[in-house]
Amino acid sequence: MDFYRKSFELIVENQYDLEQKLTQYFELYNFKLNRESSDTYTFFKKSSLLDGWNMNPLDWGSTITVIHTSDILKITYYVAGNMQITPIAFEKLFSEFINNLNLFINGNQSFTQSNSLDALAKQKLAKYYLKVLLGVTFGFIVGFFIENLTGTHYLKTICVFLSFFGTIKLLNHNIIINQAVSD
Repeated sequence: MDFYRKSFELIVENQYDLEQKLTQYFELYNFKLNRESSDTYTFFKKSSLLDGWNMNPLDWGSTITVIHTSDILKITYYVAGNMQITPIAFEKLFSEFINNLNLFINGNQSFTQSNSLDALAKQKLAKYYLKVLLGVTFGFIVGFFIENLTGTHYLKTICVFLSFFGTIKLLNHNIIINQAVSD
C-alpha cells in the first residue's frame, strides 16, 4: 500500500510559547509527543488494524516531525494509510491540517473547529467504499453465474475475493495516476 510523505516549511513570526502551541495543537487531534532534542519534536499516532474502518484520515497512523531552526519550522508529515485506500487521496486534508497549524501559531486563530476539509474527506471515503461494494457485488454476480454454469464449488467465493482486491487495487491506482496528472 502506498503512503503519504510531504515536507512543509513554516515561518514563525512569534517565538513566544511555540512549544506549548505545537503541543496544544497536536494533542487536540490525539497525537502523542516524542521529544527527541530541544529543537526536534515528533508527534505520532500508532497504526492499528481498525484504521481501515476509521472514516477520518487525520486519525490514521501517522508521524509528524517538526524541526525548529531560528524562525523556521521544518515539518515532515508521514501517513501510512489505512491498508485500503491510499492516503495520497487526502493530500488536501493533510495540507490544510498543517496550514491550520500555521494559522494557530502565527495568527492566534482558533483551531478548536474541525478542519474544513474533514467532511469532504469523509464523503470521499464513503464514495470509495461504495465503489468497492459495487465491485464485490459484480464479482458475486459473475461468480454466481460461473458457478452455476460449471458446477464447480467455491468459484463464487473466489470471484468475490478477486473482485474485492482488484477493485481496491484499481481505485488506488486511479487515485495515484490522477494525483500525478494534477501535480
